Amino acid sequence: MKKYLLIAASIFVLLSCKNKGGASTDQQDQDTTQKEFYPISSFMQAQIKQLDSLPLAVMKYTTIDSKTDTSIIDKKDFAAIAAYFTTPDITAAGIKNQFEETSFIDASIGTISLTYLAKNDTIPLRKADVLLNQENSRVRTIYIEKKGVAGEGNKIQKILWTADRNCQVTTIEQATGSPEKVIIERYVWDDR
Repeated sequence: MKKYLLIAASIFVLLSCKNKGGASTDQQDQDTTQKEFYPISSFMQAQIKQLDSLPLAVMKYTTIDSKTDTSIIDKKDFAAIAAYFTTPDITAAGIKNQFEETSFIDASIGTISLTYLAKNDTIPLRKADVLLNQENSRVRTIYIEKKGVAGEGNKIQKILWTADRNCQVTTIEQATGSPEKVIIERYVWDDR
């Protein structure tokens, strides 16, 4: 946990020491690759590994058109679904320079917010938000938004990962000339 606190502190120092002049694009890319982004992929993979070691079932709630279906999902199937959101890894050298990071401390609710936005439209991962507890730098939630193509239209997928408890995947599909189709899948392993 001290490592993540140091990462967050270094991010704030780097943000406060930004060059006020017009830095070149190459300089900005180099600065981005030297920053320490929060290891979202590693965190989620560790959560999946931890879940696999626990004697808990993963409940799946699927909601389409206000109707909800409930089932138990195999942990390996859940791991495959969650793995989709761990790629691309924004900490990877070739990917990092395609994202811009902003951070914000909200002392009123005791959180640190880290936001990663894609700099261009070529990468499917559009946005990632990490909400950390200010006191211990533990993850509260992670939000990831990915955009893709679905048949003849667009597809947006959003995941809200609540640390150690559950995640919700919202898929919005919009075919040309058709109404939006919204599918909400909620995976719960700790319903406290």
